[in-house]
Amino acid sequence: MTALLAHNPDGATPDVVLREATAGDADAIAGLAAEADIDELSDRGRLFVAEQNGETVGFIRLVKANGIWHVNPVVVTGSCRRTGIGAALMRFARSRFGELRFVARGYAVPFYEALGCEPVAWDAIAPLIAADCDDCSMAPTCGATPMRMS
Repeated sequence: MTALLAHNPDGATPDVVLREATAGDADAIAGLAAEADIDELSDRGRLFVAEQNGETVGFIRLVKANGIWHVNPVVVTGSCRRTGIGAALMRFARSRFGELRFVARGYAVPFYEALGCEPVAWDAIAPLIAADCDDCSMAPTCGATPMRMS
């Protein structure tokens, strides 16, 4: 297992370790998903976690569909939001897997735009990923926006 140390140059938050998830991370990932109002997280794709001081504070799941890696989802615990962990997870995934596509909840669009992501048409998102929005009870109010990080 390889890990990447994501150093926070502002010094406001401790360093974060990004690594591939293991079976031992399942409970922490499930807890973070529940905190983010994700009803159920399927076992598809590859999971990576962010650890700070030995505690799992975020994760990103990547699913390859139609030849493109899709973020589905990226989650950071509430107490660690706005500390650069989500950005570190996205940049880590982009550097490792190339172009990323995803569906952002409306309130998160400015975060992704600040990372250089841009909106795309819905048909740029693999049907496997877009279907999550079709089945989501929050779809009518969340302002889902298809995006990419190239």
